[in-house]
Amino acid sequence: MKNLAIFLITFTLCATSLSAQNEKFQMAMGKALGQMSAAKGPEDLKNTANTFSRIASAEAAEWLPQYYAALNHLWAGYSIMESNMTEAQALAKTALSEIQAGQKIAPNESELVALEAFAYQLQLLEDPMTKGAEMSGKIFATLGKAESLNPANPRVYYLRGNFTLNMPEFFGGGAAKAAPDLQKAVAAYAAFKPASAFHPNWGATEAGELAEKVK
Repeated sequence: MKNLAIFLITFTLCATSLSAQNEKFQMAMGKALGQMSAAKGPEDLKNTANTFSRIASAEAAEWLPQYYAALNHLWAGYSIMESNMTEAQALAKTALSEIQAGQKIAPNESELVALEAFAYQLQLLEDPMTKGAEMSGKIFATLGKAESLNPANPRVYYLRGNFTLNMPEFFGGGAAKAAPDLQKAVAAYAAFKPASAFHPNWGATEAGELAEKVK
């Protein structure tokens, strides 16, 4: 009975500690996601990425902070690539490091793999003529892996459709080639339910707009 009492006290203390830790993580994530929603430009996005990086440092077992740090770095990179491609490429490299850190925690997470392809797309844009052949194959292969891990992930179809749409037709791109993926994206977004309020749930509006564009 004494040993059972000690076990129950220990279990209760651990459970209370874990509950408090989980609550702290949820509060930090909620605040950071609010910061992300309010971001108005690349500096805001980079600041938000730094916020998620701090959460990642404190929550070593969670992949979501690494995911969002990378996503914000990529959005910042895409937004400045026309004015500062050098920094955009540095942001892509940083994002890939964050994605890889997340993959060590969740190696079979489709969202991280899809985001990896999004980072490769930004790297390709540094020099499409030189990098196009090699990087295009890598992007399609990575998105194929993300699809195999979770066929219900709408960001796979949105990212592939968007990439295909912007490829030259003589390389297999264009509206007609992109349409099937963009239509799949719209259907997948309609059916998609994120695992929690913190899980990725972006791209639906953009996918719908592109799907209308290629009809």
